[in-house]
Amino acid sequence: MESPSFTLGKYARRAYPPVMIDFASVELSQQLLVIINAAIAAILGSAIGWERDRAGKSVGPRTMALVGASAAAIVNIGQVLDVNAKFGDPTRAMHAIITGIGFLGAGLIFQTRDSGTKGVTTAATVFATAAMGCAVGLGFQIASVGLTVIILIVLRSTHMLEITANRRHDDD
Repeated sequence: MESPSFTLGKYARRAYPPVMIDFASVELSQQLLVIINAAIAAILGSAIGWERDRAGKSVGPRTMALVGASAAAIVNIGQVLDVNAKFGDPTRAMHAIITGIGFLGAGLIFQTRDSGTKGVTTAATVFATAAMGCAVGLGFQIASVGLTVIILIVLRSTHMLEITANRRHDDD
């Protein structure tokens, strides 16, 4: 007797309960691609983290490398599962990453009595690094390099503007 099937969107022809993929059947080339994408995202994340470390912020190259690499791996594995087993969905993986990064970012933001809120830019940078990792995992490696450059330009240029503004304020 056959199991009833889902009635939602692209899942309509899948048996319920869904049958998971035998991970031994995932091709070596697909597994290597996950590793390569994670490595690319780790390198790009390290560059972003290096900038944060250079600016004296709490999140550095290791954290950003881990955020980027894990986001890339999770999305890429979801994509492989979608292709091989008709079971995964990289967009669902991205939703989970966004939720997790939200919790991580919330832990980076704190209030101080003398200078107000701190850590918002670092939390946003962690979010942007996760987005870059997701892009790598989905196969947008060139776009991810561009996104990394944009992130670095925004962080460096605004940091320089803040230093200049603080110098002018101190002179007054």
